Amino acid sequence: MKRFLVLPLVMFIAALANAASAQLPADSTNTMKRLGTPDSLTKRVKLKVKVASTVASSAKVSADAAEAAAFARVTEGGSVNSGEMEMEDGKLVYDINIVPSGKKTARMIRVDAMTGDVVKDEQYGGVKGVAKKHGQHENAEKAQKSPPDSVKKP
Repeated sequence: MKRFLVLPLVMFIAALANAASAQLPADSTNTMKRLGTPDSLTKRVKLKVKVASTVASSAKVSADAAEAAAFARVTEGGSVNSGEMEMEDGKLVYDINIVPSGKKTARMIRVDAMTGDVVKDEQYGGVKGVAKKHGQHENAEKAQKSPPDSVKKP
């Protein structure tokens, strides 16, 4: 008798779960399309959300729309590597990392989550990245060689 009650109950729960998953939007706040790849319609990039869910849900621009705005800035094409949503200078923004085609660099493009405007576009790696890293290395060496202020004589 119990088997006859359990089987319909399990089937009912499975049907509810299937219906609930079918109602989830394809453009969620936790993933983005993997633009620039042949499987961009099926594969998605996990979006790291570094703000409270109530703050994240207040974004007027979806993750996919922010990604498309960032991808439009990369004229040589490329592929989206990762993305995150965070608060920066009191604004809710998406940070989209794109690897341009044929280059050994990466670009971090920041998109405002309320307006969809590109706020920042930085390139890492390549000549610019090497120069920046060299400058940081020289500053660290100078800091190690110079004695602390308390040791210096006037």
